[in-house]
Amino acid sequence: MFEKIQYKLLISRYMTKEEYKQLIQKYMDDYNISYISAVQKIENKQKQRFKNDYNIEYEKLLLDTYNDIIENGYNISML
Repeated sequence: MFEKIQYKLLISRYMTKEEYKQLIQKYMDDYNISYISAVQKIENKQKQRFKNDYNIEYEKLLLDTYNDIIENGYNISML
């Protein structure tokens, strides 16, 4: 569930799925790292970008979003 929220908050606001896949591949090739390491590197950069753009800590917003989903009975597929 957190992965879908994280993708919605960090990635989909800034790039398309295809651009995201290409960026992962680029990081894997440039840094000679695994898929998971490339995703983590991208996420760390996006968290900082998100913080700068919206002036809020990403972790707080992630938890707030998760709590809103739980409290309001939304299904995660609605994201």
